[in-house]
Amino acid sequence: IAAPYLKAAFALLRGARGVVLDLRRNGGGDPGTVTLVLDWLLGGEPTHISDVIYKDRTRQWWTTGRLADLALPRETPVSVLVGERTFSSGEALAYHLHSRGRGRLVGQRTPGAADHVTPVILSRHVRALLPEARVRDAATGTNWEGTGVVPDIPCEPAEALDTAIAALGRC
Repeated sequence: IAAPYLKAAFALLRGARGVVLDLRRNGGGDPGTVTLVLDWLLGGEPTHISDVIYKDRTRQWWTTGRLADLALPRETPVSVLVGERTFSSGEALAYHLHSRGRGRLVGQRTPGAADHVTPVILSRHVRALLPEARVRDAATGTNWEGTGVVPDIPCEPAEALDTAIAALGRC
């Protein structure tokens, strides 16, 4: 669903001298959207990003390599804002970029929600989250479950944007 909007945004950013991605209020979403953004930021050939490991199967996530005409050049610096309200797929995007050396993370440690879960309503007042799969980054073999994504440049939320912009000049 997000693909046409993201591709339009990527087209508008063609020629940018630097990019700041603000994931501080990203509560999560679709791994397919994460791989689309990574396709734009990593460019090049299809890249194995991660595996989602279920009890009975493994699903691999790859970039497609089809955004070559829109891909951000590797020399274009990227800063990624993260914080305590960056969850799940927001954390995945930051983690996968960082593990590939494609962006400097700025802000605060994220909560550490890597596992795929299924919500189960037990009563009107009680909801359980049952883990159904775990994520494994293809580059590191690890994930951020329980530890969070740790910024390269820690700072307070009020300073994060200015710090991220300044970091673009140091890349």
